[in-house]
Amino acid sequence: MKQLKPKLLKLHRWVGLTLGILLFVQGLTGALLVFRDDIERVIHPSLVVEPMAARAPIQALMDTVEARHPDIPVNRAEFSDAADGAVLFKLVAKDGSRWLTAVDPYRNVVVRDGPMAVWPGEWIFYIHYGLLAGPAGHIVVGIEGLGLLFLAVTGPIVWWPGRKRLKQGLKVVTDRGADLKWRSLHRAVGAVAAIVLGASAFTGASMVWKDEFRAVLRLATTVTDKPSPKVAERPDATMVPLDRLVAHAQADYGATALRQIRFSSGGRVAAVYLDSDLTIRADGTKQVFYNRYDGSDVGHYVAGALPVGTEIVDWLFPLHTGLFGGTVTRLLAVTFGLVLAGLSASGLWLWYSRTSRKRKRKPALAAAMAENA
Repeated sequence: MKQLKPKLLKLHRWVGLTLGILLFVQGLTGALLVFRDDIERVIHPSLVVEPMAARAPIQALMDTVEARHPDIPVNRAEFSDAADGAVLFKLVAKDGSRWLTAVDPYRNVVVRDGPMAVWPGEWIFYIHYGLLAGPAGHIVVGIEGLGLLFLAVTGPIVWWPGRKRLKQGLKVVTDRGADLKWRSLHRAVGAVAAIVLGASAFTGASMVWKDEFRAVLRLATTVTDKPSPKVAERPDATMVPLDRLVAHAQADYGATALRQIRFSSGGRVAAVYLDSDLTIRADGTKQVFYNRYDGSDVGHYVAGALPVGTEIVDWLFPLHTGLFGGTVTRLLAVTFGLVLAGLSASGLWLWYSRTSRKRKRKPALAAAMAENA
């Protein structure tokens, strides 16, 4: 092990140096996203509306958005779990650009409207999700996850001082210069946080390569895919109102709260997302897919009634974001996001400090050799 440690330390440093800035961004944006919905209600007061006795029909809200943006298809509608929350419609243009429109669900009026750039929470999400670089950025984020997993595994191995010196290994030296202070702090915090950061890295990378993760799980258990029904275009046909589809879903699958409606197959399929009362998973939903022309059920995906392998895949997101345990685990997710940002920044600083010292020593060493020649 003593012979292995120097090699692991060198690899640890180079992986950390290569990914340092990206991991800093991931840690900081991840911490900000944990309470994204709560923060957006503060920075966008218009998202908080005055409740009334009755809500406007969902189809009427959809019509308002489509009339405002006739050339940008609606990708999904998100319904707040708060009575005073606006409904957020997310639109995606053919060129991939995104637009968000918030509508008062009682008065059916647009309360906030604009491209992704004026929605900080959405902008930060897509930085964290794919560095605003589309599929290529998503892959880079996955590579970051694997790199962080490597750092989380090798860091404690390199740091391990032995059981008898464990207390000393966790001590932060503050009275022998900035370099040693930050180095000892980096090592101690990294050792303590390694398990959680490793879990975050694994779940993040697994979400990037979810299909590959499913394939591995299929070697041991049953894993089903989410339905992706297609409906052919019928130019002269009218579509069933969204309210009727929601009522149909609640009648057939249980009258739980509506969370989202997502659109696919050119807007001809509507997936109604209801809270699932069959699972303890915080983001668990009953997803029912409908043909919007005739209202027929063309697929479903119900959390709590899925094979074990599928449930494992769906647990990746709440584990990664801290949703699984409520406010306490979400606060921990914020803490460890900031820890990752701090470790990345301190690692880069330590590399800079070390290389600076080497550069300064070279002229002095050359002068001493010349003097002794």
